[in-house]
Amino acid sequence: MYINLYPGKQLRSTRKSLLVTGLFLFFGGGYALLREFLWIDAFRTGWAVASAMLLGLGLLFVAYGTEVFRFKDAFFSMTPERIVYRLSLLGRERRIAWEEVQELIISESLVRFKLVSGSGVAMRLGAIQQPEIARHVSRSIHLAALEKGLIINGVKPTPQEPAMLV
Repeated sequence: MYINLYPGKQLRSTRKSLLVTGLFLFFGGGYALLREFLWIDAFRTGWAVASAMLLGLGLLFVAYGTEVFRFKDAFFSMTPERIVYRLSLLGRERRIAWEEVQELIISESLVRFKLVSGSGVAMRLGAIQQPEIARHVSRSIHLAALEKGLIINGVKPTPQEPAMLV
């Protein structure tokens, strides 16, 4: 199962917002930098550095807004062997093998995987843009964990009494 968590319409809207913000920062920083170098008698290093940082940040936003730098896909993918997801456009990809999962704690806003190694991985469902997709992801993980017989919210599922449904 593969779900794109950031549909094209939202991605275009995000790019447009970044482009407008980037242009504002670029021109504002450029104006302030020119003002420091050309029109102000006493050179202020702090102001010049801050202006240059605004200019650079504006360039970065414009680069993402015009697709010079590309966003990564935000997605959720689940197979019988593993779960792979990236919840944000600039976030890192997470891979969790089902055989490494010992227990799941599922709530409305979070899915926490307790691993056999003792560590834990949290998947924030609130980072998913659309609530119905977040619920779908949560329920899909829940059903897969039931099939695999994993402990869910402290309850070991049996055919007679399944774990609490979320």
